[in-house]
Amino acid sequence: MDSSKRSTNQVLAVIITLTLLLAAAAAVLSSTQESKEYASDTPTGVVQLYLKALIEGKNEDATKYFSQTTTCDATDLDRTWIPETMRVNLKSSTIEGEKAFLSVAVDISSGGPFDDYYTENHTYRLARESGAWKILGIPWPLYSCDEVKS
Repeated sequence: MDSSKRSTNQVLAVIITLTLLLAAAAAVLSSTQESKEYASDTPTGVVQLYLKALIEGKNEDATKYFSQTTTCDATDLDRTWIPETMRVNLKSSTIEGEKAFLSVAVDISSGGPFDDYYTENHTYRLARESGAWKILGIPWPLYSCDEVKS
């Protein structure tokens, strides 16, 4: 092997090593960031409390954030799959009068050796009911509600 190929391979090895080190540092920094607590009387705070209750397995508590118009209940949440390792990141929040729209990116661990994640994007719709923000429709991680229950 001539010296120019060897030096090219060495440069490439250094670049790959630096890239891996930077990726590892970014992963550590992103996993150690403290999550922001949102006010419970805001749409963002309501979704955060809903997701926190789900993650903690408190499905009855999670349903307290549902609109009275939804057909979803705690038994629907009992049947759903919640990823063991995930991050939920706020993408955007829009309030239009008595309605709000909240977009999140859910990073779910693939369980691979490098702790890779894949991302799902979800939108929550909320409306004011008796002065409080409530989640409308069928919110993630649910995809259907009001199925035949035994």
